[in-house]
Amino acid sequence: MENIGLKHIWRKKWTEKSFRNQFLLTFGLLSILLFSLSYFFAFVEARVGQKVNDVVLNLIPPFDLSVVTFLLIYFAAVLCIITLLSKPELFLKAIQAYFLILIFRIITLTIFPLEPPEGIILLKDPFIEHFFYGQVRITKDLFFSGHVATVCLLYLVNPVKKLNWFYLSVFILVAVFIMVQRVHYSFDVLAAPVFAWISWRLAQRIR
Repeated sequence: MENIGLKHIWRKKWTEKSFRNQFLLTFGLLSILLFSLSYFFAFVEARVGQKVNDVVLNLIPPFDLSVVTFLLIYFAAVLCIITLLSKPELFLKAIQAYFLILIFRIITLTIFPLEPPEGIILLKDPFIEHFFYGQVRITKDLFFSGHVATVCLLYLVNPVKKLNWFYLSVFILVAVFIMVQRVHYSFDVLAAPVFAWISWRLAQRIR
């Protein structure tokens, strides 16, 4: 019954020309952007950036938390997608907000070239590395944190209020784990929710 309900909801929504056009345009642009990211990150990695002495990271002992970090991120993402499937309009806005986060990251990474923190422990994410980074090992995609911005977006778009505590917990844990692993500077992490909120607000204004 749920599958029939979802098919009916999407079939009805798809008859709306404005929604259909936005959906096709959004996913078309997102596909092009994702395909281009490996080239952009290769450019970012080849540059010489600014080294920063982060007093916050200096207080945190480094530790590899890749597995638990990505388990949290992917579980939260899948759960959010499932809850959004019955709300096509909100689902589309979430994808548009994610697209804007990527655009903001491209802009900020271009403007602020940085060297990775001392003692960085690389995040091991086979999915991201295979599809987006290509064969280049990326350490300089720093300002701002895409992982933290993404989990913050999950909290902002979540339609099930009872799950707010879960997404907020994931957001906090991922932000802390990212810093413990020294993948980002503390200001990369602090800036991420700001850009996530701006992206979400802009997406809500798209017609």
